[in-house]
Formats: sequence, C-alpha cells, structure tokens
Amino acid sequence: MTSTNKNHIPEDSWDVRDQPAAALALDMAAVCKRFGGKTALNQVSFTVPTGSLTVILGPAGAGKTTTLRMAAGFDAPDQGGIALHGVNAEGVEPKDRDIAMIFDNLALYPNKNGFENIASPLAIRGLPRKEIQERVAALAETLHIAHVLNRLPKTMSGGERQRVALGRALIRSRRLYLLDEPLSSLDAQLRIELRAELKRLQRERGYTFLMATPDFNEAMALADTVIMLREGRVVQVSTPQELYDAPVDRETALFVGSPQINLLRAAITGEGSAIETAWGTLPLPPHMRGIAAANGEFELGLRPEDLELAPDARTGLSALLVDVEPLGLKSVLTVENAPGKAAFRLRLLTGSSHARALELGQPVGITLPDAGRLLAFDVQSGRSLLL
Repeated sequence: MTSTNKNHIPEDSWDVRDQPAAALALDMAAVCKRFGGKTALNQVSFTVPTGSLTVILGPAGAGKTTTLRMAAGFDAPDQGGIALHGVNAEGVEPKDRDIAMIFDNLALYPNKNGFENIASPLAIRGLPRKEIQERVAALAETLHIAHVLNRLPKTMSGGERQRVALGRALIRSRRLYLLDEPLSSLDAQLRIELRAELKRLQRERGYTFLMATPDFNEAMALADTVIMLREGRVVQVSTPQELYDAPVDRETALFVGSPQINLLRAAITGEGSAIETAWGTLPLPPHMRGIAAANGEFELGLRPEDLELAPDARTGLSALLVDVEPLGLKSVLTVENAPGKAAFRLRLLTGSSHARALELGQPVGITLPDAGRLLAFDVQSGRSLLL
C-alpha cells in the first residue's frame, strides 16, 4: 500500500448493490498523523466491510475527525496506508474517491434554499428535473425537513441545517459515506428517530457508513462494529455488545454506560473463594477464578444496572440511601456503605415506582443477581484482567 495510484475510483449507480464491490470499503493500516509536535493518530488500523455501518467512538480530541479526513483524502498520512475498495488511495484526489461526506461544520450553500442544497449533487450531474424533485421530496420526508425546502439556511434551526446537510450527502449514492457527528445538533427525540432511519436506509440500500460520534448510546444503537478511539489510538474493535460486556480497560468501561460503572478496590480472599471489598464480601464467580493467583489487589467493576435493591435491608451489602435521581421509568439511586467502614458510594438503577416509596437516609440492602457480570481491572494499568 505504498505505491502511488492515480486511477480514479469509479462512480457507482443509484443503488450500490448493483455494483461489484470489494469485501472491504476501507482499509487503514498503521496510519500516523502529526500536526506540528502533536500526534493526532498513532498506528491506527481498522477495516470497514462493504455494506456495513461502522462507528468510531471516542471523546473529544480522540482523533475521530482526523481519521475521517484521512479516508476522505483531505489530509495525507505521515505513515501507513489507506485502501478504498481494494485500491490504494495514495494520490487519489478527494473528488475521485466516490465518497460522500458530512462533517460537523455543515458547509451549506447560504444562497440556496433547502431543496437546492440537497439537490445540488444531482443537478451537477444533469439529472432530469422531475427525477431530482422526486428524490429530494422522498428524502426530505424521511429526514423530517419537507417544511424547510423553500427556506435559506440562515432561517433554519441548527438541527434543520444538519438534516439538510445529511440529505445532501445521502441524495447521491456513493460507495462510502463518512459521517462526523451527523445527529449532534438534534433534540433527543428527533435524534432517536433519525438514527433509526439511518439504520433502515443503510440496510435497505446496502450503504457503507463510517460514522464518528462521542455518544456511546448512538454507537450501541447503530453500529455493526465499534472502533473505540482514545488519544489517537485504537483501543478496541468489537461489536457494541462486546464493547459493553467486555471492555478492554477501565477507561472504556467508564466511557460506555450510563450511569457510569461503579469501581471498588478489591482482593481475592478465603483461599480463592471470595472477593473482599471496602463494602463487604462477595462470592468469587467462576469467570474470575483465573485472576486469583497472579493478581492480588484489583478494581472490581459493577454496573449500576446489574445491582438490585434487596427485599430486606439486612440482605446483601448493607447501605444507606443518600440520593434519588428520577429518569422516568427508572431512577438512579446513590447509596453509601453503612457506618463504621471507609466511606464509599455506589449507584444502581431501579424502577421509579419502587424508588418513590424510599426515603433518604433509610437503610437498604444491595444484591448482585448475576455475579457473572462483574468486571475486573488491573489497579496500575487499568487493563481488564478477564480478557
């Protein structure tokens, strides 16, 4: 992937499934990128299968946008290689990569209305006016923006402008779509609706999406594969459920999940039969037996949704209720361990109908119905001890 290739990547038709395609739409191999003295990407490697919806997940500054710009050809890697549809992308101009892009700056034509902005890629190709109108109308209906087709961008809300930009990217079928936080300006309900529509369009059309987002809920809901990016490095590539169930390290476990995972300092005791924590003693589950010999003290991970209130305050781990945060159907309870022990707090989820019957300061018991859900991390490195 080091030789120069000046060949254009051919355009496809309206429906990408009509075209022969390589198994991989995108292949990034050990890509590095530096801006001045700062390393933005460090040995980034991953693949995007044709017809898949792949999500790059990570906090601000992780390198998500830089990765998309590399794929688009706006920036060239300092090291490593990029292939598109099995073709070396070195030397291929952005306009010849058969990629549609929507980045967070939107970049709509300020002097064109919503219809003209969405229709511009088709108008440039010289498609018949009737066909353009039909496509734009159908897509505008899907994106809930039919009411802004005759309005200029300056008269639209941020969410409306973002949907128009998304429509302009989707109106013409490309072999790869790069989406940089395409739903970030939308309100919560519309974001849920549109991510469902994106997933439906992707499946029905066979589109290939590479999407960047800092929202783990979005990644969980949309992705076939999640690429966890942190400080310019790929730390995990997995399915969304694997990312949640088996995070490779403590930081990933903290990033994926809401409320955040509870972390307790712990050690194996009782000749390898129990876990001793600042809160109390738990039986050692079978999946954690392998860490007993080589690892003394570690961090125990308990997700709030895996904890439950016991029927009796004397059952399970003893605690005092210190806060209730209603979230609609569910409520987040914050409990503090009983007096006489080092102060520590846990959060758990419970039904709001149950939470309403509780009083702050009352004793409660906490149980863990499925100890197989426990996670364990090395105290120093933060790496999972279960992988």
